[in-house]
Amino acid sequence: MLLSKSETDLLISEISRELGAKRDGGNKNLVATCPFCGKAGKFGVYIGKETERKKPFMSHCFSCGGATYTLDQLLSTIGRPDLGVTQTADLKAPLEPSLLFPLETEEEIDDTLGIVELPDFYKRCFSHSYLKGRGFVYDDYEYFPVGTTGRLNFKFNDYVLFPVIDEGDIVGYVARHVMAKSEIEAHNRKAKFQGKYPIMRFRNSTENDFIKLLYNYDAVLPDETDTVIIVEGIFDVIALTRKLELYDNTRLAVVATFGKKISQTQIFKLQRKGVETVVIGYDGDAVEAIKKMATELSPYFEVFIADITDSEKDWEDLSYDEIYTVFAYGLKTPIEYKINKI
Repeated sequence: MLLSKSETDLLISEISRELGAKRDGGNKNLVATCPFCGKAGKFGVYIGKETERKKPFMSHCFSCGGATYTLDQLLSTIGRPDLGVTQTADLKAPLEPSLLFPLETEEEIDDTLGIVELPDFYKRCFSHSYLKGRGFVYDDYEYFPVGTTGRLNFKFNDYVLFPVIDEGDIVGYVARHVMAKSEIEAHNRKAKFQGKYPIMRFRNSTENDFIKLLYNYDAVLPDETDTVIIVEGIFDVIALTRKLELYDNTRLAVVATFGKKISQTQIFKLQRKGVETVVIGYDGDAVEAIKKMATELSPYFEVFIADITDSEKDWEDLSYDEIYTVFAYGLKTPIEYKINKI
């Protein structure tokens, strides 16, 4: 049974009152006296997000082993069956993938992800000369984990590594070389004739397909974040978050699709969290990609395009005043954008 946020909050409040329970440090469990054996502080009720192994309102006693596996069982055990929720239609509930995407193919949307190990000797950093040159401040390091392998992993010498996190799990990483794109291209042109190894600008994880991933996805809070700005890459996410001071904003988040396109899986992941409005924030030179993407997104969200008129600039290059102008005066509907970009 799918519960709304208000129903979940009410249940947590009433169960806490009935059991005299307190939340644990991780805010994922209620801890109380066991209704089975009477041991204090041994009975836990899970109130976190649903995972493969845990569902909200499952309970377990770490003393006698008594357990419940459904909300109805828990309410019956504590003598409050009156709190049971009657199933009703929730008009704002995310649709099933088969209803969302009645595509020509009958294949189901596969959004399953495996946990990925970061490269050997990875260590998170809170200061780096390359990142400082790209405008990083302390809050960026705090909100967007990044690290290096130092000189202990030859493959990742001179790379900064950004973990890609989904529901708290590391599901990928992006490793970016610290040399500028133009310097890498110049080096690689010479390397062909000098017998040197070329430099890869990116060394990314390969375990999970990036069409299933969104950078900064966990900043999109279920039924709280109603608007999402979609950009191309990690540095766009961080630059916009910094310049618009969105670090603790629960209503608006920025995510990256790792390129100038969006997949059905990425669309589903946003819809599943209750996002209602999306703003396409791709670079100004991505006109055709933006048009295509707006068409793909329009059936599921209210869509706007942040029109960066200078095709030579991206979010890192724009000042706060320029970004303000884009969002205050440059937001266009898909139709307005297409008419202006004929």
